[in-house]
Amino acid sequence: MAATTDIRLDRIKHEYQGVSKTQDALMDRIDTYEEALLGLTEAVAANHELIITNQESNERQFAEIRAMLEAIIKDQNVPYEKPAMGFRPE
Repeated sequence: MAATTDIRLDRIKHEYQGVSKTQDALMDRIDTYEEALLGLTEAVAANHELIITNQESNERQFAEIRAMLEAIIKDQNVPYEKPAMGFRPE
């Protein structure tokens, strides 16, 4: 039994090292995923703020473009009827 004790202890040591390395690799991958998720969360928050900030400006620009388009339609005497708004039963 004493002859195999060193061999058994060495085997246990290698098994522990293998498990430990696998766990370390797994934890590193989880950390990487966490960093990516946090980065995406920050990007979504930044984009949301940008959308909210630019919403009023965009609405003004759309109103200006619409007014210009209506002026062109009127100036060129283009026959154009605005589509009906809301629900129209058949």
